[in-house]
Amino acid sequence: MDNLKRGKSGSDVADAFRFSMLAIYTIPMFVIAYIYIQYIYPMLSAGDGSKAIGVMAVLVLSVILSLLGLAHLSKTFKKEGDTLTRLDERMRIFLSATKRFDEVGYSDLLIDSIAESAKDVLDTEASSLLLFDKKGLLKVEYVEGSRAAACTLKGRTLQPGQGIAGWAAREVRPVIVNDAKSDSRFDEKLDRECGFDTRSVMCAPLVFAGRNFGVLEVINRRGGTAFSEGDLKTLVSLTERAASAIHRLRVEEEMKSDFVHMFDILMIAIDNFMPEKKGHSRRVSRYAVKLAKGLGLREEDVKRVYFGGLLHDVGFLKFDIVENQIKKRCKLHPQIGAEMIKDISQWKDIVPIIMEHHEYYDGSGYPAGLKGNDISLGARIVGLAEAFDVMTNQESYKPAGSFEEAIDEIRAASGKQFDPEAVDVLLHTFRKEDVLDA
Repeated sequence: MDNLKRGKSGSDVADAFRFSMLAIYTIPMFVIAYIYIQYIYPMLSAGDGSKAIGVMAVLVLSVILSLLGLAHLSKTFKKEGDTLTRLDERMRIFLSATKRFDEVGYSDLLIDSIAESAKDVLDTEASSLLLFDKKGLLKVEYVEGSRAAACTLKGRTLQPGQGIAGWAAREVRPVIVNDAKSDSRFDEKLDRECGFDTRSVMCAPLVFAGRNFGVLEVINRRGGTAFSEGDLKTLVSLTERAASAIHRLRVEEEMKSDFVHMFDILMIAIDNFMPEKKGHSRRVSRYAVKLAKGLGLREEDVKRVYFGGLLHDVGFLKFDIVENQIKKRCKLHPQIGAEMIKDISQWKDIVPIIMEHHEYYDGSGYPAGLKGNDISLGARIVGLAEAFDVMTNQESYKPAGSFEEAIDEIRAASGKQFDPEAVDVLLHTFRKEDVLDA
């Protein structure tokens, strides 16, 4: 582990072992040569052959025994070096896998990644991931490594305790079974249904912060070797990180769900507060998305435009009924709206849209008199979308004209009130049937 911390891989250490063994084998050869030249050759030259032969025999026997010991040591070193290399590779795959867990932003992708990583890290023929559903049943969310098993088992539900994986999930305990068919917990019916031959199984529950999410299972170690306690420790470590990632994503998804509900409440408040604007924000957001996509914006920027369109008039909620009738006061709604949401982390990137959606391309708009590209693109899009809605909706605070009249008015204001590029997209993509009633 220290070598890994210093940056040495298993293969580097194995190479060092081989170099050391070469040196150990070479040194005895030099010792034999030295003893022969210094002692044995002079004895032979002096005619003391029997003594020389005796010394030589003892020396050769010592060398043979030494070489046999070295050969065994070399074999051991090679085995350990190969083991270290495999561990190094497993560690590399493990770290790569857990890094992906932290980066994945969607539950379905995370589930796929967990099952695939378990199979790769532990070098098995197949893996599966089962999660508890709302009814407390174990649902097979993903099967990796066997197409037939995936087709048969994915989406299937099991009772906690059913099969070896079900037992591990119910008991919240990791387990190794290297002879599955002789284990009473093994459910061979599943093998028959999917045409898979389960020989060995290893399972670990997915537990984080006291919550049991399900179980991760790996099946049949490649090469027919048995699962070891070290393998089980690796699987447990993997499930700990996987469960943490599942917990994180579920919390985020619950927050997003709450966020959507809060947004709906806010939209209802805007509609009821200003009946003449009922549905206006939703229509503007949809028109704005159409324009944004026509301009080729990235998905994340389209999303900003969508929320900017929904919240562009949120500042009106700060006004009372009398203030809504005062034009000078109404012109403050962009600044007031921007101030209302600027400290909300999920909405801070749409503040410029809210602040600038009444700025005009020629600089004659409000509140800051910005001009051209100094106005954020999202605000230019929402400003055009809002004007189109006001011109075409019968419930608007202004008398609505026909679709053709709106198109003519927008064309005439291109480069003045509106961004010419956004206008060009509208002229080429909007049709009469695109006008929304609600």
